[in-house]
Amino acid sequence: MSVLDEWTGRRTTTRADLDEPGPDPADDALLRAMADAREVDDFDMRHLRYFLTVVRAGTVSAAAQELRISQPSLSQQIRRLEQRIGAALFTRSSRGVELTVGGRAFLREIQGIPGQLRSAVAAVAPAPQLWPVGVCGAVPAEVLIEVQNGLSGRRTHGSHHVAHQPGARLRMRSVDAADQGELLRRGEIAFGIVRLLAPEPHVVCAVVRDEPLGVVMARRHPLAARPELTLRDLSRQRLLWYEEGCAPGFAESLPAELARLGWNCALYPADQDRPALFLHALQTTADLVALRPRRTVEREPHLVWRPLPTPGPPRERIAVTAVRHSHTARVLKELAAERGWLFIED
Repeated sequence: MSVLDEWTGRRTTTRADLDEPGPDPADDALLRAMADAREVDDFDMRHLRYFLTVVRAGTVSAAAQELRISQPSLSQQIRRLEQRIGAALFTRSSRGVELTVGGRAFLREIQGIPGQLRSAVAAVAPAPQLWPVGVCGAVPAEVLIEVQNGLSGRRTHGSHHVAHQPGARLRMRSVDAADQGELLRRGEIAFGIVRLLAPEPHVVCAVVRDEPLGVVMARRHPLAARPELTLRDLSRQRLLWYEEGCAPGFAESLPAELARLGWNCALYPADQDRPALFLHALQTTADLVALRPRRTVEREPHLVWRPLPTPGPPRERIAVTAVRHSHTARVLKELAAERGWLFIED
């Protein structure tokens, strides 16, 4: 007797004993999964990785370089995948490749598979895991430490964990906020750390920091001696801001919110992801100020912080994100409950 027969037989007997006729949904789901698995027996996860890499890279040559295989070999593997599916996935030109209508449909359906498989393995893995974490620019070190301590102090098994026991190891790396959603869906990162504007529909979030923004300036700035600022004071200042493409959503929406509050600020785009560059820009430009929560700069002797002269100042929310309905989302929800982080799943 197979494991499935034993399992379904045991459940059938239990239903009879309890006089509960009718099919069990769990049995039906398992049988459907078996049938689906037979249909895709000859699919190779490697082909999905190749397909996803070509989509991301935009050209077969760039994808081959990223995958460290030859371009002819990659082209052949993509053709094999198309033959197995029975439809073209890409249209090719001298400029690169574009998804066909069928290719877009295929991408939409399969892009969550690597992450789901990763979550399935992680749910039963007896050994500590290595979780890759994407970090957007200029996240305070203490936030990273808080996330590190929270996640690495858990040993997960399914939805259960043992607190205060070394578990998952984290590998944090810089990833633009604009790219994190896609990398989460593909399973290339387990968690993302971003400045939260509005939760995306496919992710859940745990807000680690939620603080009001204030004005930051060099200690020798002409306004630094004033305990309080006015909108008139700020109207003469430029705002140190993110370069194009950085902090999407947050970078576009906050100046508009400041304008509604009465400060139509002139932006001064610069690389401010590294603390040294942030400090250098403020110390070498006379009419330059920045926006930061007080806690992030209060220990920096060369800077001062002043509250924004507006009611209900804008806030900075830094959150950890994970793919909705995934194993990592369950881990994040449990961690948020332990640490008192606001968990957002709607």
